[in-house]
Amino acid sequence: MKNFDTFKDLQVTLDKDRPGALAKATTAIANAGINIEGFCEIDGNFHTVTNDPGATKKALESAGYKVRETDVVVFPAEDRPGFLAEVLKLLTEDEINVNVAYTLANTRIAIGADQVPKLKEVLQEFSATASRRR
Repeated sequence: MKNFDTFKDLQVTLDKDRPGALAKATTAIANAGINIEGFCEIDGNFHTVTNDPGATKKALESAGYKVRETDVVVFPAEDRPGFLAEVLKLLTEDEINVNVAYTLANTRIAIGADQVPKLKEVLQEFSATASRRR
């Protein structure tokens, strides 16, 4: 695990939690030729990381959405039991409050928190010790 990039998590509240609401937002992104790297939708709140956050924001705003942006740290995940629990336990020990977390394509995780620089530091430290344990 080496890449710990900061990306933009774009969040919109869908018009109504009904059939087609999520399709409207994702279609706006697709029509702009933007690749969705990962997303989650819960109770009418759609979060996404894309390969072009500026154009994604513009596409969503053109479709009538108000877009909120927050920084998330994206990092490679190990596909094994307990990996996420270990990461979250470390964040808890460092009193980092996670406010968004979801998976992305290619076995990656996006985590947003109240202290992004500290979050990135803890994740990089975890990665270094994890690779020494192998």
